[in-house]
Amino acid sequence: MSRINKLFNKKRPQLRRCAFCDKPGHNKSTCGQYLASLVQIKSTPITAAPIKFFIHHVSHSPTASTHVVNLKKDTTQTWHNVATISPEKNKFLDFNAAYEKIKQEIQSNKTITPGDINQKIFANLSPSESVQNSVLSKELTPKKQKCGEHAKWSIKKSFNSITQKIDTLLINLGKNIKNFFRANFFFQRLIAATVILIIILIVPSSANSYYQNIKLTTGKIVQDSTAGFLSLQNSTIALMQADIPTAQTAINDALNSFGTAISTMENNYEFLQKIASIVPVLDNEVRSRQSLLLAGQKIAQGNTYLLKGIAESQINASSTFNIRLGIFNNHLSAAIPNYKEALGYLDTVNSDSLPLDYQGPFKEFKIIFTAVLHDLQNLSDLNGAIKEIFGVQGQRRYLLVFQNPSELRPTGGFIGSIAVMDVKDGKIISLDVPAGGSYDIQGQLDQFLEPPTPLLLTNKRWEFQDSNWFPDFSTSAQKMMWFYRHSRNVTVDGVIAINASVLERLLAITGPISDEKRGLTLSADNALSTIQQVVETGPEKKGNKPKQILSDLAPQFIDHFKNSEPKDLVPLIVNLQEALTKKEVQAYFTDQTAQLAIEQMGWSGKILVTNDRQDYLAVFNTNIHGEKSDSKIKQSISHQAVVQDDGTITDTVTISRTHTGNAQEKLYGTTNIDYIRLYVPKNSELVSASGFIWPEESNFKVPEKTYKADEFLKQIEKEIKIDERTGTRITEEFGKTAFGNWVITEPGQTTEIEFTYKLPFKLADINQTANISWQKIVNSKQAQRYQLIIQKQSGIESLFESQIILPTDWQPNYKEGDGIELAKNGASISSLTLNTDRVWGLVMEK
Repeated sequence: MSRINKLFNKKRPQLRRCAFCDKPGHNKSTCGQYLASLVQIKSTPITAAPIKFFIHHVSHSPTASTHVVNLKKDTTQTWHNVATISPEKNKFLDFNAAYEKIKQEIQSNKTITPGDINQKIFANLSPSESVQNSVLSKELTPKKQKCGEHAKWSIKKSFNSITQKIDTLLINLGKNIKNFFRANFFFQRLIAATVILIIILIVPSSANSYYQNIKLTTGKIVQDSTAGFLSLQNSTIALMQADIPTAQTAINDALNSFGTAISTMENNYEFLQKIASIVPVLDNEVRSRQSLLLAGQKIAQGNTYLLKGIAESQINASSTFNIRLGIFNNHLSAAIPNYKEALGYLDTVNSDSLPLDYQGPFKEFKIIFTAVLHDLQNLSDLNGAIKEIFGVQGQRRYLLVFQNPSELRPTGGFIGSIAVMDVKDGKIISLDVPAGGSYDIQGQLDQFLEPPTPLLLTNKRWEFQDSNWFPDFSTSAQKMMWFYRHSRNVTVDGVIAINASVLERLLAITGPISDEKRGLTLSADNALSTIQQVVETGPEKKGNKPKQILSDLAPQFIDHFKNSEPKDLVPLIVNLQEALTKKEVQAYFTDQTAQLAIEQMGWSGKILVTNDRQDYLAVFNTNIHGEKSDSKIKQSISHQAVVQDDGTITDTVTISRTHTGNAQEKLYGTTNIDYIRLYVPKNSELVSASGFIWPEESNFKVPEKTYKADEFLKQIEKEIKIDERTGTRITEEFGKTAFGNWVITEPGQTTEIEFTYKLPFKLADINQTANISWQKIVNSKQAQRYQLIIQKQSGIESLFESQIILPTDWQPNYKEGDGIELAKNGASISSLTLNTDRVWGLVMEK
C-alpha cells in the first residue's frame, strides 16, 4: 500500500467514518454496534438525534454525491425509512471494467513484437538527468536480458504473476479508491498509466533485465543513427559537387547505418514504446526521435534515386539532350515521393524534445529542406517547358539582351548589347553577338515611332535600345521583338534579359578568362569595369564596334560550359536560381506552355496581379541622360499606411536617393536624372506629392511630324490626368494606378520625394477572400485584415521600411512576413534590403 500511496503524492482517499464507532467504511445507519445497542433498548422511547452523514469524494457544489441518503419527512422513525441512491451508471469510468480490459490485453500479449522506432527516452541524457529522474527508473536496475523463446516465456510468466498481484492489490484498495477515480474524471487516462507503472514497479527480474537491455542498446542506436546522418551529409555534399563515386559510397553507408539503428530499435523497444504511448511526455519525445530517424532514411533513399539519375544521364555523352533529360527526370520523379515522406516525418518532430543545441539547426534545416523539395518539384514539373525552351522539339531562336543596371531602366538596365542564339536538342548551334551592340539595328528600322514622352529627353524617335520602357517584362519583351522584326525582318521565339551581375556570377564559377587579343584577364572582381572601359575608350569604338570584346569572349564562354566539369553543374544551377529570384535573369517565350511555366516560377518579371483588397507598391526608376550614375545611387523607400476610424486607408511613400559619386568621375559621377514611377492599387487617389525636379524644357527633343504615335503604347498607358499642382502624370497600367514624375540628384547630394494617396478600399473583413486562411486564426466578427505586397525592380536593391498605424480602439493580434513587429497601435516593418518581391499581412480587431 505504501508504494501505491507514493503514486498519489502520499494522499489517501477521503473515507467516510461512522459517527457512532468512528470506524471507516460505513455510517451510523449501517453500524453493527449501533444497531445492537438499539435492540438492547428497543423498549425505551427513542428520541431522534440530528443525523450526521458524510459527503465524500465531491470536489464541487451544489451537485449532490451519488451516495447521499434520501431523508424522509418522518423524523421519529428516520432510519427505518432510509433509502440510498445508487450511483448513476456510465457517468464515470468503470474502474473494474477498465482493469479487466487492461488485464486481458496483458494476458493476450503472448510475445513482444517490433514496434515504433524511437531513441529519445534515454538517449542524449546525462546519467544525472536520465532514468534517475524518471518515475520509470525508481525500481529498474541493470540486469542481463534473457533472449529468444526463453525470454518470451519468462515475460509471459511474469505478466501472469503480475495480474495476480494486481488482483490482490485492488481487493485491498476496495470500493473507496474506485469511488475516488470515479469522481475524478481527469484521472481516467492516468488510471491506465498507473497500472503500467505498477507493473514496472513490482515486475520481477526478467522485465528488469529487458529494460537493462534497452538501456545498453541505446548507445548502439545513437551511434548508428549519428553515423547515418553524417553519411547522409557527406552524400549530399558529394551530390552537389557531382562527385558520383563518393556520393554513392556515402549514401550506401547512410542506408546501412539507418537500417541497423532501425533494426535494433524494432527488436528491443516494443515494451517501452507501449509504455511511452500512454505517458504523454514520453510519448512526444519517443515519436519525435522516431520521426527524425525515419526522415533521415527517406532523405537517403531520395538521394539514391537522384544520384542514379545523374550517373545514368552522364553514361553516354553522345546521347541527345532529350534522352538525358528524360533519364534524369524519371529518377527525380522517383526521388520526390521519398523527400515528401521525409518532410512529413519532420513535420511531426517536436523540436522542443530535441537537445537544446540541436533545436535551432533543426528548424533551419526544415525550412531549407522544404525549399529544396519545392524547387525539385518545380524542376520536375518544368520538364515539358525545358524541352520546349532548349529546342528538344525543334530548333528555337532567342534574342538575348544584356542590361546594365548602372544605367537603370524599368526591366533592369539600359540595353547596350544583344545576341541572337539558336538552340537545338539542348545545344547552342549558333551565337551571333553584333559588335555594334544594340545600335547595330538602329538604322535598319522600317518604321518611325514617337517615343514615350520622358524618352524625348534623349531621342525624338523610339528605337530598340529604349524598348524596355515597360516595367512588366513580358510587355517590354514583346516590344523588343517588334523592333527586332522590323529591323532584321526576322522573328524570334523569345527574349531572355541578362543583367551584367550575371557575368560576375559566371566568372566566380569558371574562374578568370583571358582576352589574349587585348592582353586582359577578366575575373569576377574586375570584369564589368574592364569591359566598360574597353567599350568606352577602346580602339573598336572608332569603327562603331564598341561591343567587339563581347563578340570575342562569347566563344570562350560557350566552349567552357561545353567542357565544364560535372562539379560545376550544381553551382551553376544554384546561381541561376538565385539570379532568377532576384530578377537578374528574366524571360519571355512565345510558346504558351513555356511562358506559363516561368510565370508560375516567378521568373517572368510580370507586374503582380493583386485583388481589390490588397495594398500594393512598386517603385520603378528610369535613368534618362544620367550616364552610369545609378551605380552610385543609394535608394531607400519608406511606406506608411494610416487606417482611419471608418476603415479607409491613406498611404504615404517617401523615397530618398543619395548620390555617392564624385563629380570628377567620368560616367559614374554624372548628375542622375530619373523618371520615377510609383505603381499602387488601381483607382488610388493622389492626395499630395512633393520634392520633384524637372529637367530643362529646352533639353527635350521634338519628334518629326511624320513620326507616328505607337498604338501599342496607347493600349498599355491609359492616361488619366496630369496633376496641376505637381505635374505628376497619373496613368492606369497593368491593372494598377501609376504616378510618374522627375527627380534629379547631383553627386554628393540627397533628394527626397513623397507621394500621399488614398487607397480605393477600406480594411477587409476577415471573412472576405484573402491569400491565406486567416479565418482560422481569429474567430472575432470584428476582425479585419490588411495585406501589403511589395514588388522590386530588377537591377536595384533598395532599403525598405513600413508602418501600419491603426485607430485607437483597434489592436493587432496576428502578423505575417519577415521583419514585421507588432505594436500597441499597429505594426512596423524594420529596414531591410528589397532583393525580391515581399508580402506582409496583419490581422486586427476592436
